[in-house]
Amino acid sequence: MSEFKVALVTGAGSGVGLETVALLHGNGYATVVLDIDSAAAQAQARRLDPQGHSAMAVACDVCDDAQVREITADMLRRWGRIDVLINNAGLPQANLPFDQVDDAQWQRVWGVNVMGIVNLARAVVPAMRESKAGAIVNVTSVAGVRARGGLSAYCAAKAAAISLTQTLALELAPQGIRVNAVAPGSLATPMFDKFLQPGESWDAAMQRYVPQIPVGRLGTPAEIAQAVVWAATQAPDFMTGQTLMVDGGRSL
Repeated sequence: MSEFKVALVTGAGSGVGLETVALLHGNGYATVVLDIDSAAAQAQARRLDPQGHSAMAVACDVCDDAQVREITADMLRRWGRIDVLINNAGLPQANLPFDQVDDAQWQRVWGVNVMGIVNLARAVVPAMRESKAGAIVNVTSVAGVRARGGLSAYCAAKAAAISLTQTLALELAPQGIRVNAVAPGSLATPMFDKFLQPGESWDAAMQRYVPQIPVGRLGTPAEIAQAVVWAATQAPDFMTGQTLMVDGGRSL
């Protein structure tokens, strides 16, 4: 078994995932940089460890259960353990009235934001159960607790992710596995553009969004990563099933 603790981060090629995997690696974790974008995953893994001893890049669609299971099996063969799972991979939706969101969009948004969590958890929990320890953190959204018009599929999926976090926490607590969630508010990332109304400019969006945030600005990926890593590695063992709102006060 590896001397390192081992963390798997999905959607780790950019944004919150990139910042999260970097923090975990800096804290001494061997890290798996998982992203659907192979080039992004490889670039991040090389930045973390050019020799490839403690960082591994993996290209994977979290909706592909067979591929997820193959990857976790490879991790166990290499390191013999999985201590932390960060389900960060997420997918936005176009800002549309609910009756204009077609089945394909519903299925893809639900697949990444909900079934991605299910697939990864099913794959890693047996190893965590065997070691009687582990931490899972699901990155959800303030949209899962505060609905927004035009984002029906996204809001529903993020609410489901929060409920799933609570259910997994109840089931896995007796086995020493903590499950929590971090719910970001609006962030200054390229994904934010996906939430704009049709034809809306960035400046117009800022005039609409920022007044709704008590701290008066968008968040940053680094701020969310700090909360995610804390929940995974430093939070009390007595904390499970909780959703940390890191949203500048917008959910109040």
